[in-house]
Order: sequence, then structure tokens, then C-alpha cells
Amino acid sequence: MIRVLHLYPRELGINGDVGNVLALRRRAQWRGMPLEVSDHHPGQSLPVSVHLVHIGSGPVSGQEAVRDDVAAIAPVLREWAAAGIPFLAIAAGWQLLGRELVALDGTVHEGAGVFPSRATLTTDRRVGEVVADTDWGSIAGFENHGAVTELLDGGAPFARVVRREGPGPVEEGVVTGPSIGTNLHGPLLPMNPVIADRLLAVAAGLAGVRMGPDDDRIRQVDDRAARSRDAIRARLR
Repeated sequence: MIRVLHLYPRELGINGDVGNVLALRRRAQWRGMPLEVSDHHPGQSLPVSVHLVHIGSGPVSGQEAVRDDVAAIAPVLREWAAAGIPFLAIAAGWQLLGRELVALDGTVHEGAGVFPSRATLTTDRRVGEVVADTDWGSIAGFENHGAVTELLDGGAPFARVVRREGPGPVEEGVVTGPSIGTNLHGPLLPMNPVIADRLLAVAAGLAGVRMGPDDDRIRQVDDRAARSRDAIRARLR
């Protein structure tokens, strides 16, 4: 059984990021792979074992609502990451799982330390569609965040992003081992199934589950995702 842990779906579930978990669930189901999702809310105990962790995005108020719980579970999250369990962290969730988060008033909050990154919140926002190149292929998505994030030792950029305005391509996100932190919504995994399958394959290997073959449903949704990416590329030309 592949066990996926979804951190704070109520507080950090905007911008459609819950669709990442749905994509993992459906792609496993269509391949005949057993997968279960457990939600984690503040104050709850973590499962004994997981094979993949997801955390979505949300407003500053959402971050503040879960910050104490993140600090409480951070040692376990770091142990999981060190053991090779993949994390997918989106925008505000990525900021919380980095090493530091600097608030608008300059207060420095210690992060969970899963990702070697430091985020500084700003009053400026990046909002709009993007296309990007990654080591796993070309992807597309939507960004909506107000932070500047720098990578520290031990991390590599996730993507090289092209935006409608401004210089490009520019580096975005972070990859460390099998884990990804990024500002890209869309949601990311339904829009870019190559990333979904990469994460699912790692989780399946940890769970001792065979990666099943594609079927017509996967081919259909992948075709729709490709057309969505093509539409974004056309709008950005």
C-alpha cells in the first residue's frame, strides 16, 4: 500500500493544490496500484510510516495557523526526507518546510528544514502563467506568490521559468533528492503528469508496489494536460 500524507488541507489548500493529491490517487487507481491518503491537521499525531508527503499553498493566515504544528513535527519530517521519502511542497507550504521564513515585519521564523531554502515575504506578487524546463521535460503552470526564495547549500533549482514579462528563463523552485518545492500551481501534477509519475514511482518503490501500466484513462488525461500546456505556451508567445 502506498501511503500519501497530505499536510494541512484546510489551511493550505488554495489555488487548486488539492488536485495534486487527487492526481496521485487517480493515477495509482488507474494503474491498479493500492494507495491511501491521510490528512494531517494541527495537533494530530503523524502516521508511523508514509511514502510521499504533500503540502499545498495558502495565505499568511494559513501559515500562521499551522506554524506551531510544523515546528512540532519538523524532526520527523526531516527524518523522512533524509530517508528518501519524496515531498511535494507548493508555495506557502514550501516556505514553511524550508530552513527559514522571513515575515513582512522582518521576523525570522525557523522552518522545518526539509528543503535547503530561505523565503522572504514581500508586498510584491508574481501572478500569471508560466512555462518551464525541468530535468524531466517541459512543464507549464500558474504562479501566485509574494515571496523571494533563495536556495542554500544542498539544493538545485527545480525549473527554468519563462514568464510573460521580465527576464527569462529564470531559476525557480528547489529539488533535493526526490523532493520538490515550487511556486507552480495549475495544479502542478494534473497539468504536468510527468512530475506526478516521477513522484508516484519513487513512492511505489518505497512501498514495494509495482508501477502498473498506463491505460486509456491515463492517456486521455495526459492528452488534455498536453493541450493545456500548449495553450499556455501559445498565450505566452
